[in-house]
Amino acid sequence: MTIIGIDLGTTNSAVAYLKNGVAEIIANKDGHRTTPSIFSINPHGEIQIGRVAKNAYPGSPNETVLEVKRLMGSGEKVVVSGREFTPEEISSYYLKYLKESAESALGYSVAEAIITVPAYFSDAQRKATQIAGRLAGLKVERVINEPTAAAIAFGINNMNSEANILVYDLGGGTFDVSIVDLFNGIVQVKASTGDNKLGGMDFDNVLVEWLNECVKQKEGIDLLHSGSQMERDQRYARIKTEAENVKITLSSNTTAQFSLPFITMKNGMPVSVSESITREEFNSLIQPLVDKSLKHVRRALEEANLQMSDISDVLLVGGSTRVPYVQQKIEQLLGKPARTDINPDEAVALGAAIQGGIKSGEISNDDGLMVVDVCPYSLGIDTMREIGGQRIYDFFSEIIPANSPIPYSNTERYYTIRENQTQMDLGIYQGDGVSEHVKPELRVTKDDMVVKGIPASPEGEEAVDVTFSYDINGMLHVEATIVSTGRKFSSSVNTQTGVMSEQEIAEATRRVEQNWEASNLYAEVKGVLTRAERILPDLLPEQQARVASLVNGLKQALADNNAQQVKQYEAQLSDLLIQLV
Repeated sequence: MTIIGIDLGTTNSAVAYLKNGVAEIIANKDGHRTTPSIFSINPHGEIQIGRVAKNAYPGSPNETVLEVKRLMGSGEKVVVSGREFTPEEISSYYLKYLKESAESALGYSVAEAIITVPAYFSDAQRKATQIAGRLAGLKVERVINEPTAAAIAFGINNMNSEANILVYDLGGGTFDVSIVDLFNGIVQVKASTGDNKLGGMDFDNVLVEWLNECVKQKEGIDLLHSGSQMERDQRYARIKTEAENVKITLSSNTTAQFSLPFITMKNGMPVSVSESITREEFNSLIQPLVDKSLKHVRRALEEANLQMSDISDVLLVGGSTRVPYVQQKIEQLLGKPARTDINPDEAVALGAAIQGGIKSGEISNDDGLMVVDVCPYSLGIDTMREIGGQRIYDFFSEIIPANSPIPYSNTERYYTIRENQTQMDLGIYQGDGVSEHVKPELRVTKDDMVVKGIPASPEGEEAVDVTFSYDINGMLHVEATIVSTGRKFSSSVNTQTGVMSEQEIAEATRRVEQNWEASNLYAEVKGVLTRAERILPDLLPEQQARVASLVNGLKQALADNNAQQVKQYEAQLSDLLIQLV
């Protein structure tokens, strides 16, 4: 059974599979090798994914969703056309579209996928990705880190090489850097770090701000903050779309032109914007963002205990690495050119497909790669320390160090801090690599893990062993054992803020299926509806009444998601149109 590989990106996604032991990208339903990660609902309620949705964005920003990946695992809701969606639901539609594209190309159903995530995704974000897969009707037992997937795609073609690889993965919304040791068919990640809020969309945003400042200086108009909310939303959508086009143009040209006709009004007259920007000006704007990424490169090298001269190959992954300034700066830092035999848009999906082949047995362990990944950040609990006779709380006690190879398990012992203490509350946190205190925004669980039934004893005589186990999907399992009694408490850490409950997943699954089926029903009949509405004004009153009755019946059947009635009304309407035309 084929296990497809999916790169679920912030701005673009891709799907791949293994064909005769070789990973290949599967073109989507429209024939493209990548699909914009954009969701929209048209006036008829039809769900649109990819380029159709992207084209709709400038004119219908409130009916379109972009860059939802940054919201995964946050618990936030997205409003589209007045309807609320979770980020997992929106992502599930991308996955459904890719799944159906794969099934159409392969000629058989697909039930399982390997989905990639940024290396620096939290436990909650990883679970949210798995949930999105479930909502899309996919079994997702494995999620793998994006730079690791890219290293797999490189390693499969360099089985006999021995190399220290630096994977610089700058996507649309996230950034990762991994140091990977490749030797004798083993892909071993030595260190990973990154920033989940750094990517090409931030390049777009600085261009948006730059243009707005230009217009403010020349016209005295603040395009982003003046007018009604609807006007601001529509202007921003047009400017953002144009900013992306300018960015892409500057990757192959030294100048680019913002062209926004009739973008606003001034003194009752339309205002058009035409502004030129050079590549040098663009480089200056994005320099702080690129420099921020290079700090992570240095940190990854430090954590891998390597020098820049130890790196033999540089892999640039993610569409944003096509920006010449990005490539120039990483090559200057490392003193060597980046590889050019890796497609930055496709490497991650290809690596995921290879991992799927390893999991399914299509690639045997004897012939294939062995992959050893790491936990990119430290994990631990909040504790108390006594300093100068005073008790100070909220110290971070590390249980799993950053960049531990996974799967990884470690146990630390913690003692009671009060006489007759019978309960220990464990707050589980991710470390930030800098502060010795826990940070509320890096809390892993919504609630403390409560260990009850500790025998009443003098302070410090009772203890609890806390074991953290980090699995191959980058997900955390916690077990606590009262040392004196052996009583155990365990948790798969399923109670994070932002992670959907089983009941919420079941409800969302029904919604996704209903919405997808309704959208597909509309897609099947929109041709006949369009023809009917086009000829309606030219018909005689009696003919208009007959056509309008069937059109209204068909629309009601669509609203009710009644497939049988939809087919009946469509057949009747088609027959009538043949008679009338």
